[in-house]
This record gives sequence, structure tokens and C-alpha cells, in this order.
Amino acid sequence: MATVEFYRDRNGVEPVDDYFTALAERGEASRVASLAHRIEVMEEQGYPLPGDVLIDRGARLWEMHLGPHRVAYAQNADVIWLLHAWRKRSRKLDDREARTARRRLADIE
Repeated sequence: MATVEFYRDRNGVEPVDDYFTALAERGEASRVASLAHRIEVMEEQGYPLPGDVLIDRGARLWEMHLGPHRVAYAQNADVIWLLHAWRKRSRKLDDREARTARRRLADIE
């Protein structure tokens, strides 16, 4: 059984949680519910979940799909860290999003 945690920066900001809170405020509560469900499944079964994509083999970063929204995550020790969330605008991975996720992962390692 795994533990899933939201990445928190030095100022106490949780970017993934903030992203989904903003979605809920804009009326996209179903996306927030989807994330909550996937977190529950991840805690019970581990990762990756069906449909998730390995986006960086070296950093062990995975991309979770929630409609047009994405969450980058990785495991460190016994914790699966939700590192970064964004809206996908094209089929190609945005290098900036991957860099942000890698930087946050390095922050917790």
C-alpha cells in the first residue's frame, strides 16, 4: 500500500492541490473527483495506473491523464508524490512542464 502526497514547496504552497482547487472553483468538480478517485486507487494498488504514461525514464516521472489536464508524479521511498499539474494543449509533452516536475522531484530527494 502506497502513500500519495502533494508536493509542497518551501513556502508551504501545494501547486497540484491549488490547481485542482481552481478547477473546482471554475465548475470542473468532476475533474477533482477523478483525481481523488485515482489517488485512492493509487494508494490501494500502487502505480502506474492504466492510461498513465512514463514521461521521463531517468527521473521515473509519470503523467496521469484527467481529460485535458495532466498530473506529473513519481515515487520516492514509500511515497508517490504529485508534483505538477497543467492543462495539456497539444499531443507533445511541453518541455517546460517536464522541467518543473523534475525540479520539484529533485527538491524532495
